[in-house]
Amino acid sequence: MGVYLFLEVRSGLAAPDLAAVPRPRASDLGPRPEEPKTEPVAKGSATVASPVKHVDSSAGPPPQVQPSDESHDDVPADGKPNPKLDAIMDQANKAYDRQDFDEAKAIAGKVLAKLPNNVRMLRIMVSSSCIDGDVAIAQKYFPTLPKFDREQMKVRCDRYGVTLTDPPQ
Repeated sequence: MGVYLFLEVRSGLAAPDLAAVPRPRASDLGPRPEEPKTEPVAKGSATVASPVKHVDSSAGPPPQVQPSDESHDDVPADGKPNPKLDAIMDQANKAYDRQDFDEAKAIAGKVLAKLPNNVRMLRIMVSSSCIDGDVAIAQKYFPTLPKFDREQMKVRCDRYGVTLTDPPQ
C-alpha cells in the first residue's frame, strides 16, 4: 500500500515550485517574542531549570485608552470594576424582568444620581417609564442615551403608546 501511494503521488502530482513562492522575512513579521530564559535551581540532589521572567522597563507604562465621544459611565472614573455597583444594577435588571417597574426605576434612579450617563440604567429608566406610561420621566432621560439606544427605545416605547422626541441638534 505504501509503495502504491508513493508511486501515485510521485507520478501524478507535480510538486509545487517552492522557490517561486516569496518567503516572508523576519523583519516583515515584527519583533519576535523572547523565549523564556531558564536558570538552574537546586532541588535536593538534582538541578532543575526554572524559568526566569525578565521585564523590559524601557517600554514605559501601558498606553491609556481614551474614551470615545459616545462613552458613558458604565464603569467608575477610576476604570476599576465595581462589584457592588454591578450587584445594584443587577437588582434593577431583575426588578425590570419581574415587571416591578417602580422598583427598577427607583434603583436605576439611585445609580443615575451618581453616574448620570450609565447607559444600562438609562435604558431601564426610559423603558420602565414607557411601560408605566410616565412620558415625562421617559422623555427626561431619553436624550441622554446614545443615538443607537435612542432608536431602540423609540421603537420599544411606541409599543406602549409613548412617543419620544430626539433632542434638538
